[in-house]
Amino acid sequence: MTNPLFTVVKGNPTEEELAALTQVLTDLQQEAKSRTGGGHRNLWGRPATRNHGPVVFNPSAFNSQTLF
Repeated sequence: MTNPLFTVVKGNPTEEELAALTQVLTDLQQEAKSRTGGGHRNLWGRPATRNHGPVVFNPSAFNSQTLF
């Protein structure tokens, strides 16, 4: 058994009104999911472990710099 999408806490709606409200809420939910799906996601602030690849140590990387 599935949980209801919403519950009516006040009033006495008809079956047609409940069906219309259900349809509107379902359409809004599908529209919101379609807007957020796909596209570029900037994961800069994501608190997960980042895979930057191996760290390369180069002791002569800044030899040409006068003030380091």
